Amino acid sequence: MDITENFFNKVTFVLTNKENYMKRILIIAAALFTNATAFSQEDSRGGNNTFSMGPSVGVGHTGVRNTVGTAMFKPAWSAGLIFNYSSSQHIGISADVLWSFEGGLTDYIGTESDLDLEYIRIPLKFVYYFGSFEDDFRPKLTIGPSMGFLLNADSYVEGFGTTDVTSMYEMFDIGLNASAGLNWKIQNNVWLNADLNYYTGFTAIRADHYNNNLGLKIGMAFGL
Repeated sequence: MDITENFFNKVTFVLTNKENYMKRILIIAAALFTNATAFSQEDSRGGNNTFSMGPSVGVGHTGVRNTVGTAMFKPAWSAGLIFNYSSSQHIGISADVLWSFEGGLTDYIGTESDLDLEYIRIPLKFVYYFGSFEDDFRPKLTIGPSMGFLLNADSYVEGFGTTDVTSMYEMFDIGLNASAGLNWKIQNNVWLNADLNYYTGFTAIRADHYNNNLGLKIGMAFGL
């Protein structure tokens, strides 16, 4: 069994195990790290592989599709770790483990409704890099699935206050994440990562409602 197959088997087992919800999230994060490290060690003889990791923060706009009323701007933010791996000139894989604040803000006949959704979000991305290993600036495009594990949901309705609605929403969300960005090598084995991300949910979080967000993510990755 190769490293990639072993990693995805771990993820499948974790997602289908219904117990110890937070433990599942930590196991996936650990699997991402150990799998990427194994890739790096396995390919180190080639001399061109790159495995890096580091902190990341993001800001943007979040919304929920198919809600009643007029969608309004709602700020979103995230923070966590990024993992990058590439063994060829142009192809790589990347993953994030993020604490992500999402939701939506709507106005219906003059009454505002504000939904706050708190997730642990794990995007897995196929990366295409432009340029070569030697370039300091490398534009990139990414695409791949993004998994969200709901931690908390609060609903605020103007005039009625805030209600905990966690039990009314699905605990797992998955959709497609796509981004355009660049990696800037600011010194040997240190890269600044910048990505403009778009996410659209494939599974309903409640009734016919789906997550949708757009944002900018900045990270610092250190080669290992």
